[in-house]
Amino acid sequence: MIRWFAAGLTAVRRDAQRRPQDSKPAFDPAVFRARFLLMRRPDTLDRTERERLDALFETHPRLKAAWDALGELHQLYLARDPKGALEALDRFADIHSTGQTPELSSTVDTFLAWHHQILDWHHTRRPSNGRTEGTNNLHPSPATQSPRLHQPRQLRSPRHPRHLT
Repeated sequence: MIRWFAAGLTAVRRDAQRRPQDSKPAFDPAVFRARFLLMRRPDTLDRTERERLDALFETHPRLKAAWDALGELHQLYLARDPKGALEALDRFADIHSTGQTPELSSTVDTFLAWHHQILDWHHTRRPSNGRTEGTNNLHPSPATQSPRLHQPRQLRSPRHPRHLT
C-alpha cells in the first residue's frame, strides 16, 4: 500500500512541477529537488527539512494533500492498536475526500474496499511478507523475464588505440 501511494505522490509531484510549454526551464526546480524529501515520513524530518517542505506546500497545496495522505497511511501502520489505526484511517479518508488528489482515487478506493483485511494486520502480531517478496525478487520467473538480446560489441576508436598508453 505504501508503494502504491508513493507512486501516486510521484504522479502528483510530476504534475505540480510542470510549467507551461514555452517557459524555461520546463519544470519547477524546487519541486524537482524535493522529490526525495517528499518520500520521507513526517516524523523523520528535522526542522530545516520541514521548513523547506512548508515553503513548497505554500505554492503547491495539492502536493501537501498527497503528502499528508501518505503520512496518515504511515500512521495507520505505526499505530499501536486497532483503535489508533482506525483513527488514522478516518484522517486519511478526510484528506482524500477533499478531492485535491485525483491521481490517488483508484488506490484509495482499493484501500477502502480492503480496509478490514488491512487493519487485521494489527490483530495478528504484524506479520510481513517481506522475506517472501525479497526471495521472489531474487529469482524472477522465466515466464515474466524478457529474453536478452545480444548487444553488439562496441568498436574501438581509431583515435585511442589500446596499445598506446
